[in-house]
Amino acid sequence: MHRADPIHALADDYVAELAEHEPDAAQAIGRVSASLLPDVGPAWLQRKYALQGETLAALDATPEGDPVLRAALRERLEHERVLFDTGFTPRLVAGLATPVHLIRQAFEGAVVTPDAAGQTVVARLEAAPAAVRDYIAALRWARDESHRFAGSGVAPVRQLDTLAAQVDGWVSSDWFASLPLAGGIDDATRARVRTAAAETSAALRELVDLLRNELPAYAPARDGVGEEVYAAMTAAMLGAQIDLDDTYAYGWSELRRLTAEARALAERLGGVGSDPVRDAAARLDRDPAYRLEGVEAIRGWLAERVAQTIAASAEAFDLPASVHHVECLVSEAASGVVYYSPGAPDGSSPGRVVWTIPTGVPVAATWQEVTSVHHEGVPGHHLQFVLTAADPDLHPWQRHLCHIHGYAEGWAHYAEQVADDLGLIRDDAERLGLILGQIWRSVRIVADIGLHTGRGIPLNPFTSETEWSPELAVRLLVDLALVAPELAGFEVDRYLGWPGQALAFKVGARLWWQARSAREEAEGSRFSLRDFHRDALALGPMGLGPLRALLTNPDAAPSASG
Repeated sequence: MHRADPIHALADDYVAELAEHEPDAAQAIGRVSASLLPDVGPAWLQRKYALQGETLAALDATPEGDPVLRAALRERLEHERVLFDTGFTPRLVAGLATPVHLIRQAFEGAVVTPDAAGQTVVARLEAAPAAVRDYIAALRWARDESHRFAGSGVAPVRQLDTLAAQVDGWVSSDWFASLPLAGGIDDATRARVRTAAAETSAALRELVDLLRNELPAYAPARDGVGEEVYAAMTAAMLGAQIDLDDTYAYGWSELRRLTAEARALAERLGGVGSDPVRDAAARLDRDPAYRLEGVEAIRGWLAERVAQTIAASAEAFDLPASVHHVECLVSEAASGVVYYSPGAPDGSSPGRVVWTIPTGVPVAATWQEVTSVHHEGVPGHHLQFVLTAADPDLHPWQRHLCHIHGYAEGWAHYAEQVADDLGLIRDDAERLGLILGQIWRSVRIVADIGLHTGRGIPLNPFTSETEWSPELAVRLLVDLALVAPELAGFEVDRYLGWPGQALAFKVGARLWWQARSAREEAEGSRFSLRDFHRDALALGPMGLGPLRALLTNPDAAPSASG
């Protein structure tokens, strides 16, 4: 496929305008962006919405061309406009998911070097204060235009407070001034870095003032967005319409099944008392067989496990050579999280699997994180990203810019079970870690739906409460999934600020399993798991609705909603 295909030509034009405002889009098509940082101002916010509408109209007027790219592009543009119409995109204030986080991420891992690349980093830092103020302007615009959105144009106070606290922490630690300087940096460059960092901190203080002192008067009283907005946002996060009642019941059913399985595993592992799962977990944390001490030991284990997983995954996947181009890092900036960072579109940086641990406490237990390695690495995010990026038949928009939570997180959660099927979960301890992760994702389903829609709590063995509250959601995460209380509180705040995203993991995986089962039923003895994975991932990222339609009936003309 190339420019001669009319749908590819439309996607080319769409990405070309994105590239003028978004460096990632420019890099995806081999251009230098006019913007050193992502454009997060209100003018581009509105223009991008209009551009998406214009591209959709052009799709309607173009009957011929690549049907897969058409389906993917239509679904994503329609649902991105839905996110704007609800007010979510314009008012975006949520932990780890705001424009100001994009600004910060542009400097993670950056080093000021005595060459042209270093000068680009400095120039980007000098652009940061204006970018922060563009975000401030966008939040004020959304507040003033709140009447045009289905939801509020201002995020709830809980989200304003969460982001204010995060940004306050960046300012207090002088994070931007801590940008590493390589040897040989001259005094003039050092002065530019100091000045730009100070000006960035000043802009961030203005953002904190806005969040704490200006916007709360306009913020909605409740955290939940309500049934109508939630249904729209869930469809956008998944790229598929789902039955919320059925999904809610599924979440509770999975909690019952998985907690029973966890208890049985824990008792086999020697867990005793009224809470054998917690007792078994404490024993495993102390067991030398699963305990790592020191950053180098943790990094070495992570790299070894990723390498072993890649080798074993060849049984069920066609692996490109680039799958081996992955860095395994340990960060002492946070606690208890393993995450994946995709490689740069131009190949200048590899994909990274990062295990974060508390600063000054370089001790970790492996038994609970093995399934996270499969989720973030192989056969999860890293495999999906490198296969997508390496596929020359996909448009650059598909390879690098089409990000859908249900597709990516659903695949990674599906991949956790595939890893178990491949024998990569080696014993009951690691399987307990797998099950606790699934319990975590099941709590996400019921808590997210309940908190946002006000659904009542059915009779169940976990709580006698009949109505949802953030405190109950935290308690279920702590009691059932053994999530640390501080992390559980942050998780629940994230669910409230990012409606529907929490469903992407387990509900996304459920849709992947349904597509696989339908394909297996249709092909019978001819079914090949390796072929299914190859064909599914070769379609490229797309909403789970059209993906399911293409996988179960390749001759179908998928709709955006599925």
